[in-house]
Amino acid sequence: MLNIRLAIRFIFNLKKSSYSSYASWLTIIGLSIGVAALMLTTSIIGGFREVVSDKLSRLEGQGRLKHFLNRPVLLDHDLLKPIVSNSNYKINPYVRGACMIRKGKNLDGVIIEGISQYPNLTNSKDSNFVENNQIVLGESLASSLGAKIGDRVFLQSYAKSDLSLLSSKMYSFEVYNIFYSGLQEYDKNIAYVGLKKAQSLLGFDFNEFTGLIIENNQNSSIDVPYPFYYETWKERHALLFEWMLVQQWPAYIMFGLITFVGLINLFAAIAMIIIEKNGPITILLSQGMDITSLRRVFMLQGGIIGILGALIGGVISIILISIQVNFSLFKIPSEIYFMDHVPFSFELGKYLIILILVNILSIVASWLPTRSFKNLSPAQVLRYE
Repeated sequence: MLNIRLAIRFIFNLKKSSYSSYASWLTIIGLSIGVAALMLTTSIIGGFREVVSDKLSRLEGQGRLKHFLNRPVLLDHDLLKPIVSNSNYKINPYVRGACMIRKGKNLDGVIIEGISQYPNLTNSKDSNFVENNQIVLGESLASSLGAKIGDRVFLQSYAKSDLSLLSSKMYSFEVYNIFYSGLQEYDKNIAYVGLKKAQSLLGFDFNEFTGLIIENNQNSSIDVPYPFYYETWKERHALLFEWMLVQQWPAYIMFGLITFVGLINLFAAIAMIIIEKNGPITILLSQGMDITSLRRVFMLQGGIIGILGALIGGVISIILISIQVNFSLFKIPSEIYFMDHVPFSFELGKYLIILILVNILSIVASWLPTRSFKNLSPAQVLRYE
C-alpha cells in the first residue's frame, strides 16, 4: 500500500510549476487519444464488415446454385433431385436478366430479378411478396426515374437470340415498394418482380430458372454435381472482404503509432520525475527502502498513468460509438463506401486486448528509466543534491 500511495502522490502532488507535473497529465491525454483512436478504428472496421455482411447475406441469400454454362436450371433435373428433396434446404428458384425500364421520358437499364419474395432489408413485418404486376425498385433507380410508390413503370426485354425491336416484350408494372440497402450496386441496378412475370418477360419456360437460392439450415457445405455449382454470398464477394482485411492494417499501424508516442512521453515523464525527486528518493533509501521497492513505486506510477489514459480513452470512444449508433451523425458518400453513415460495432474482446496491452506497455515504459537505480546509494544521490 505504501508503494501505491507514493506512486499516486508523485503523480498528483507535484509542484504546479514543475515540468514533470505537466508531463504526467500530457501523457495521460496522449494515451487517451491513442486508445480512443485505436478503439474507434476497431469499431469502424468491425461495423463496416458487419453492415456489409448483413446486407449482402439478405440480398444474395445464403448461397446460389447455378449452371456452369449459364444455362437454365430445371427443378426436376435428375442431378438436382437429392438437393431439392432435402428437408434441410429451403429452395427458392429465381430468374435474372437485363431489361430497359422507363417512366415517362426517363429511361434506364436495370437487372430484373424474378423471385417470389424480395429481400427484407428493414426487419419489418410487412409482406415482402411480389405479385405479378408489381415491381420493387432500388432507391437510386427510383430517384433517377422519378418514380414513387403507386406509379407505373414499363419494362422492355428482348428475346435471347434476337435484339431487334420486333422481338422485344414490354410490360407495365406498379411500383409496390422502394428498398434502400446503401449498396449502390443494388440500389441503382436491381429491381424485383414476381417470378412468373419475370419468366415471361425474360423468355424462360415455366420450369426454367436462372438458379436456385438455397438456405441451408445446418450451415454445412452443399455438394453439387457437375455441371452445376453452388456459391455462397461470401465466396461471391471474396475480393471485397480481402480488400477490407488489407485496408484495416494501415489504420491500425497509424493509430498504434499515436499510442506509441504516448508511451514515449510516459518514459520521458517518469525520467523527469526521477530527476526532480532526488530528495525524496534519498530519504526513502536512507530509511531502508530497497532498490526493488523504489523501482516498483515508479512502475506503479506508470501503470496508474496507463490505466487513467486507457480508461479515459475507452470512455470517450464508447460515448462516441453510442452516439453514432443511435443518431448516425457522421455521414459518408454511399456511392463510395456502400453505406451513408460511418458504421460502428462494439468489439468488447478487442477493446480488452487494447486496454491490457496499453497497461502492460505503460509498466514497461516506466521500468526502463528505473534501471538507473541498479547501483544507486544514498551517498551517490546526496552528491548531486
